[in-house]
Amino acid sequence: MRSVGQFAQGLGDALKARELKPKRVGLVSVQEQLNIREWNGLAKLLDSAELCDLSDFLASLRLVKSPAEQNLLKETNRILEQALARFEKEARVGQKEYEVMALVEREARRQGVEDFRFLIARSSEPEVGLRPAAPFPIRKGEALLVAVAASYQRYWAELGRTFCLGSPSQELVRSHNLAKSLFRKLVDSIKVGSSDTGKWLLEIPSPAVKMCLETYGLGNGVGLELDEAPFLGREGAGKIQPGMVLTLRVCLAGKECGSALISQPFLVQHDGLQPLATPVEELVLVES
Repeated sequence: MRSVGQFAQGLGDALKARELKPKRVGLVSVQEQLNIREWNGLAKLLDSAELCDLSDFLASLRLVKSPAEQNLLKETNRILEQALARFEKEARVGQKEYEVMALVEREARRQGVEDFRFLIARSSEPEVGLRPAAPFPIRKGEALLVAVAASYQRYWAELGRTFCLGSPSQELVRSHNLAKSLFRKLVDSIKVGSSDTGKWLLEIPSPAVKMCLETYGLGNGVGLELDEAPFLGREGAGKIQPGMVLTLRVCLAGKECGSALISQPFLVQHDGLQPLATPVEELVLVES
């Protein structure tokens, strides 16, 4: 591996130094990432070779994670758990969203993450949904849907929970109980060899709930990217395989479907799913 200023020229120099004349070259996202001048230069350099798009092949190789990758993903999730624990400890009524977000990000950064993301939704704003933190004060008794994601040694993970400062209303409790029930159905649908992981959505009577689940997604693989195949519930998602690491997600955010978020990581094993973070499906109550 070498760093070059111009892709085509650098590749040409490398081929010349090794006295190589390739007849077949596999490309992964090269045309999408190069500007037109670089791409034309590359095509001219390899005009006698057959160019093959291997993006799907590479994606298939990344579906199953090695033991070393699994350990990195476990560590990333451990850091995210600490970050959400910081949110639970620091969040106060009247505190602005971006203030508590800064404390949460600081907790993650001090443990070595390279990148960090924070999204929040509030039951008092059901029409908005998950969004970046803003200069709005936190209110007592409302649900706060908090989703965090981080990259540690290039491996991404996501974690999401529902918090409430003070006593939750009966409406919030009902929303979260619905989310728990849906999340357990989602977990039960993930089995080795299965491909139709979203079939149970057909059983949901509420169009608003179904649309919300489809909008935020039921989950996906994670690894070198935050969103990797398989994309659960989508057509052509592929079969579940042992060794996959999946984020499973149920997010309800809307006037007609309530407010709740459960997002947790799992390792697919032959005998079922192994949680990669402490399972937290309950509404997290924060004393304020």
